Amino acid sequence: GGGGGGGSRRSAGTLLTGYQVSAAAFTWHAGTGESPAHDPLTRTYASGDGPRVNPFFRALYRDTASALSGLFAREHTAQVDPPERERREEDFSEARLKLLYCSPTMELGVDISSLNAVMMRNVPPTPANYAQRSGRAGRSGQPALVTTYCATGNSHDQYYFRNSRLMVAGSVAPPRLDLANEDLVASHLQAIWLAEAGLKLGRSIPEVIDIGYAEGSDRPEPALELHDHIAAALHDAHAQTRAMEAAHQVLGELLPAFAETTWWDDSWIEQRVRSAGTEFDKAFDRWRDLFRAALDDQCIQNKRVLDHQLSERDRSFAVARRKEAETQLNLLKNEVPGSRSVLSDFNPYRYLASEGWLPGYSFPRLPIAAYIPTAGRGFGEGDYLQRPRFVAISEFGPGALVYHEGSRYLVARVQLPPSSSGSIVTSEARRCEHCGYHHKADDGTDRCEMCGEPLTTTHGLLQLHTVFTQRRERISSDEEERRRAGFRLVTSYQFSKKSLRSGRRDAVLADPTGPFATLSYGDSATIRVTNLGRVRAKADEPDGFWLDAGDGRWMTERDAAEAYGDSSEMPLVDADGNEKRQKARVIPYVEDRRNILVVTLDTPLDEPVARSLMYALERGIEAAFELEDSELTSELLPPDDGPRKRFLFTEAAEGGAGVLRRLQSEPGAVARAARTALGICHFGAHGEDLATADTERPCARGCYDCLLTFSNQPSHATIDRHSIRDLLLRLTTVEARTAGRDESRSEQMQRLVGEAEEPVSGRERDFLGFLKERGLRLPEAARPWIPEARARPDYVFRLPGVKVAVFIDGSAQDRPAAAGGSAHDRPAGVDSSSHDRPAAADGSAQEHPAAAATERDDDAEERLYAAGWEVVRFRHGDDWDETVARHARYFGPGDAR
Repeated sequence: GGGGGGGSRRSAGTLLTGYQVSAAAFTWHAGTGESPAHDPLTRTYASGDGPRVNPFFRALYRDTASALSGLFAREHTAQVDPPERERREEDFSEARLKLLYCSPTMELGVDISSLNAVMMRNVPPTPANYAQRSGRAGRSGQPALVTTYCATGNSHDQYYFRNSRLMVAGSVAPPRLDLANEDLVASHLQAIWLAEAGLKLGRSIPEVIDIGYAEGSDRPEPALELHDHIAAALHDAHAQTRAMEAAHQVLGELLPAFAETTWWDDSWIEQRVRSAGTEFDKAFDRWRDLFRAALDDQCIQNKRVLDHQLSERDRSFAVARRKEAETQLNLLKNEVPGSRSVLSDFNPYRYLASEGWLPGYSFPRLPIAAYIPTAGRGFGEGDYLQRPRFVAISEFGPGALVYHEGSRYLVARVQLPPSSSGSIVTSEARRCEHCGYHHKADDGTDRCEMCGEPLTTTHGLLQLHTVFTQRRERISSDEEERRRAGFRLVTSYQFSKKSLRSGRRDAVLADPTGPFATLSYGDSATIRVTNLGRVRAKADEPDGFWLDAGDGRWMTERDAAEAYGDSSEMPLVDADGNEKRQKARVIPYVEDRRNILVVTLDTPLDEPVARSLMYALERGIEAAFELEDSELTSELLPPDDGPRKRFLFTEAAEGGAGVLRRLQSEPGAVARAARTALGICHFGAHGEDLATADTERPCARGCYDCLLTFSNQPSHATIDRHSIRDLLLRLTTVEARTAGRDESRSEQMQRLVGEAEEPVSGRERDFLGFLKERGLRLPEAARPWIPEARARPDYVFRLPGVKVAVFIDGSAQDRPAAAGGSAHDRPAGVDSSSHDRPAAADGSAQEHPAAAATERDDDAEERLYAAGWEVVRFRHGDDWDETVARHARYFGPGDAR
């Protein structure tokens, strides 16, 4: 063949010339299969002989392939449209479709009597799953073949391959669910309220939300408010009363278990029922954002279609974008062929389950959606592909490749949050580089509340919402490999502060020789995963990705070089007068709530040892408590350099399996997991090595039977089972000793009244009742003496980075109850008798007239400011609701009313 294009470059004075050969000039012939193909550009071999011939694949291509010619398969998953899924089931049952690849959608409820073979790609999570999946075959009494493949790179599979009796003949354990998880209980409570309110949500969200808007405006701006009859039902006091009564009946047997948690107090049910209507409305905010974005795009592209000054190419692009926006609107309105009813992601009930407002069970909670424009079907058709957030942060990351229904799609742009300024709305947060703890940027602290170390701030954070893809017909193998390399993900965590308490419970892990570690458990803790960039990014490249501020498209380095800075710069125009694209560098992140366990070792370990111990404990927990490997994740926490002392374990399932709670609360749970881990690492009960070189299955530092898995491949070189043998042996003898729990709000109320350093007056108890009734933060102490300011405020709050003193002026009879001072709003049982204020400055208990007390409070306020305190005054005649709203940073947001 002739030379295509030539090129040259100079190197040390030498002119080098290269040629590109046209691929059409080659003729390809089948080889004999006896000698291997050697490509020195992709791989070299020390011997020079090249790769060996694999006889299995040689036989597959020579013989088996011809027999399989014409055989085709289809997938059966929740992402396939229900009508199409039903057609595939029918074709499969009639043998027109010979092979069906299924997710667990086929595990229950699908009965094909003639099915005679089931092949499981991996070992199921539990014997119960195995029984369900294998039971699909042979239902008419005919013989059936059940084949289970055990992946060598999956430690879960390898464990059951060596102990198959536990799977095929094991007892079916009852389902595990953490019934005391606050999010799970709240979703069921809200379902009770929905039933008592008598709301019928229909089959589409427009039956709940009014999508109408005024005609004639430049752009459609629908308010997207609830329909009047829905909004009226949200505030039905009788429905709330019925819901409270029903909830007490349904949850009555679980109340003792709730009382042992960090989130429960005796008014929790009433507070959640009162706020259920507001939370119901807020749950539709994601749908509102999707709908507004699609409607806005439809309007913009329609104007471009009608603009005859555009080139034919640009108009064609606008037509395609308009059709895509219309398809999105039809999906959001559930107006698609077949209507998909309750199986649609945008059926109101299923949507509320995905938002976590209703019980979701198998649905992904708080998902990230990717719009797939064609999904391999006709022009203009599309669908939303949904993934859990912690999967989506990488699978739907900038420029990531998504494979769906046999086609390849590129994540091209992201839905931008609305902004009145027209710029990208980003945020900042603080993460402790010593323990990984997460802090909001506005919490007023410069030191970590977990470990006390200084914090670092990350700017330009963009919360990942819906992404949009475009089909990629062709992509080079090099580009595909670069994109598959993945992203640099960083995890931070924060114990729940819902119910205005830390949501953290500690236990000390110790044996007779002393403490080993501290276990810090938190249910519904906040987990944030941040995408800092690609794994194969340049060494000097800053964190984040370039984003087009106009349409949310991810930009290449070339595009970014031609764009201009941020919204603070003047727009730039090119030589033709066209305005250049505006860019911003952003760092995508996602957040969700999970049950977590932070293990803090008393003695830090070298990083390889710590990592080996973490993987061993993860494997031991999974095997001892029958968890699938995807149900539990673990990672080492910072610092990133030097010895490590903290592990983070996270339960992936919604509501959690309750295993991490057991590890913290049950004295022998960790020892049980350690004993199992010791066996998995090929050690006997006394530490003897059972996998030496002279045994049937020798293991040196680690193998796929013990600690190595496909997911931890980057750590294989450092994992060493021998380095943790003594640690595991010690862990088999430890016990967890709980270190108490946070007070309930009722207990805190009693302490504030009963343990105050000076007597609490009636108006001060009235104030406590006001805070408790509205779900606001209760103070830490009542009437304490502050030596550095020589002051005795009524209450104090000690929050991260700030100390707050509260003074309440005036007498109880002058106090405005709630917003207007009516006796009806006063909390039951609160003493409203009039008392003069005790002295506020010198600590004496002598009574003073109100005016004198106010004057003393003014003096004390100045001294407190000088000592670094913040002061909040509730003066006579103030509206208490307004005052706490102005200081929500101190009192919390309270319950929606």
